[in-house]
Amino acid sequence: MSKASPDNNKAPESLSFQDITAEVGDIRLPVAERSSTEQRQDVREAEIITGGTIIVDEGSISHSSEERISSEALTGSSPKPRPMWMDGLACSMLAALFITPIVLNIGLRSYQPWVSFIAMFLAFGAVLWSLFGLQVEKQPAGRKMCLISAALNLFVTVIAFIVRAPLQ
Repeated sequence: MSKASPDNNKAPESLSFQDITAEVGDIRLPVAERSSTEQRQDVREAEIITGGTIIVDEGSISHSSEERISSEALTGSSPKPRPMWMDGLACSMLAALFITPIVLNIGLRSYQPWVSFIAMFLAFGAVLWSLFGLQVEKQPAGRKMCLISAALNLFVTVIAFIVRAPLQ
């Protein structure tokens, strides 16, 4: 009592590019009007020769104001990179967090030289990073914040260097 399912009678579907193109046909995209009839004739000839595939030079197409506005909105909404001084400030806070228990004498004394070395490494690396940010930042406010970040990290480095020796 087995019945043959209707799916077995169908040929297997193929999702290859050639099969889909054969089924759907060429997809026509609107091409902006060119100024001379000669250029339009070249496009028609290229369409016939290449089977409908046209490579369009975007520099020669005049975009409408809506297309220009939408492309400006899309490029303007792309994520901006984080300023370098912000990374420096984050490193200084992390280094200060490591060194605070030792300065306040509330813990981590048994790990003392290593905690200070880690804080010095982190803070001095952030000093170099912030100074490198002076070369990258274009605005005066960004340069000022890079200097502030470098100074703060240098201060944390000096503090970590001072408290690196374990207390007896």
